[in-house]
Amino acid sequence: MKKCAILSFIILTLTFSSCKKDFNSNAEKKTLLELEERAISREFQLDTTFLSSIMDSTFIELNNGKIKGKHEVLRTIYNNRKWSIDNDILIDSFKIENPVVNIYNNAAVVTFVLQTYGRNKQTPHNIKTQFYDVWIKRPDGWKAVAWHASEVGIKK
Repeated sequence: MKKCAILSFIILTLTFSSCKKDFNSNAEKKTLLELEERAISREFQLDTTFLSSIMDSTFIELNNGKIKGKHEVLRTIYNNRKWSIDNDILIDSFKIENPVVNIYNNAAVVTFVLQTYGRNKQTPHNIKTQFYDVWIKRPDGWKAVAWHASEVGIKK
């Protein structure tokens, strides 16, 4: 009888620890998707201070056959958004579609399609971009270490 009670206790403990792990994993996935959404929103607002705070010091971007470091990426984001605003190319809204978050202990890969809706000199346009982002968990939270974006379509 005592062995049966101990076995029952072990089974219950393993069951509850498994549930806790799934809950934590879902909470981490939600956190990462919220970070992605905030990063996109802040990029459109030219908030490079926020973007810098969520990018690891080792951050790299792969784009158009080039590898850029954190500071070069932040400068490019600022210059591109400023140029767009100065030339009346505005983003009205965006949405994240088909998000997939895979967590591997202290690392995660997030993929999604970003739909942006806006105007180019008063002409409506819609841009679709596929993102592939890599995050690591540091003591102060999740930090982006790499991202890649590929345009997959423009609709006018």
